[in-house]
Amino acid sequence: MSRAQHRISAVVMASAGMLTAFALGNWVAAQAPPGPAAPAAYKPEEPANRGLDANLFMQSSAEYRACCYQAYNLAALRLKEATAKQPAGKLATVMDLDECVIDNAGFQAMLLRSNLAYDQRLWDMWELENADQVALIPGAKEFILVAGKLGVTVAYISNRNDKSREQTKKALARLGIPAAADGLLKLSTDTSDKTKRRQEVEREYTVVLYVGDNLRDFDEAFRCRKLDKKRPEEITQAIQERKDATDMHRDAWGDKWIVLPNPAYGEWMKPLGQGRADLDRLAPPIPGK
Repeated sequence: MSRAQHRISAVVMASAGMLTAFALGNWVAAQAPPGPAAPAAYKPEEPANRGLDANLFMQSSAEYRACCYQAYNLAALRLKEATAKQPAGKLATVMDLDECVIDNAGFQAMLLRSNLAYDQRLWDMWELENADQVALIPGAKEFILVAGKLGVTVAYISNRNDKSREQTKKALARLGIPAAADGLLKLSTDTSDKTKRRQEVEREYTVVLYVGDNLRDFDEAFRCRKLDKKRPEEITQAIQERKDATDMHRDAWGDKWIVLPNPAYGEWMKPLGQGRADLDRLAPPIPGK
């Protein structure tokens, strides 16, 4: 069997979008770099299937689709209000890509079916080699087309690797998303911090709306600080800090900042990852139960 044939052994189409299933043993084996040094092993997820319900919510529930349509309906309303107040010529909206425009259900399904934790190497392979396997987030394309009709420029700020720029452009074109100039497709080169890239857009345009699924898409104030996970009190404090920052910006939500639901991954998971010990993050048990 050829290298290419090893990569993807099964593709399953789901009604909620393109749900791609991989036979990971063949797919991963085909990606191993040449040479005598074996790559570090991929880590299993602990506990097994911990992300199953989160991903099933995104891939099979009508409620998830409703949340996306609701977010984009509100986003379109905010653009219409903004353009009614001032000429659209130099107005812009800034959007994240993954799980805001591009649906990566196939990648998440591969991890779950293989009981693997997230690994940057696997994500890099997905970006580079699977532009034809992604789908659209409900409501995203319609919103982008509305922005175009209103004369509002759409800038994409994503932490996809800039090395996969052509593959990302290919994926967007296949999904029917209008092409953006390279200067409006700001991918990651050396940092996940989007502050500088946001500022670049803000120098050229009046940004009236930001759309993201991770609160760091809006401001680095929502970044989870580095933690000593052996100290439960640090984890509790870090979680509360992000909640407090969210409360401080309460007037921005639904106004200038529009959030898409993403329970499968993101900054919110940074304080976690302790296996079954994460049960301690749940509400305390009812006394006497």
